[in-house]
Amino acid sequence: MNLITFWNNLNERGVTGWILAGILILLSLIEISPLKINPLGAILGWIGKRMNSSMEKDLDGLRKQVQDMWVNGHRTAILSFAREARSGVQHSESEWTNILNMAREYEIYVDTHAIANGVVREDTAYIRSLYQKLSDEHKV
Repeated sequence: MNLITFWNNLNERGVTGWILAGILILLSLIEISPLKINPLGAILGWIGKRMNSSMEKDLDGLRKQVQDMWVNGHRTAILSFAREARSGVQHSESEWTNILNMAREYEIYVDTHAIANGVVREDTAYIRSLYQKLSDEHKV
């Protein structure tokens, strides 16, 4: 008698459900016991990874896109603000606070991820020096 015939024979008698329930209970008891063996968690983890692998790839791609958008948004805002300041455009105190915070966030990100930052670094230095000058003159 082969395994398939044996399984079909058990299935006809209605025993397969009880066997599967017993295996599930046994795995749960092993999971609860103080042993460092977690068979049910390992099985479910393996199934979950197999089911979600393509979604995780998509999520990683989406995460990268959002990160790139964040970096480009900060870079664009800093460069635009510096260009406007050089052109004589007046900015409010909240705009100054916002751009200085953005510049700091961007610098931390650039340092953490080792990204080249030549022009933005110079514009950030210009913005800070201009802010200091305007602050000393009580214009901000």
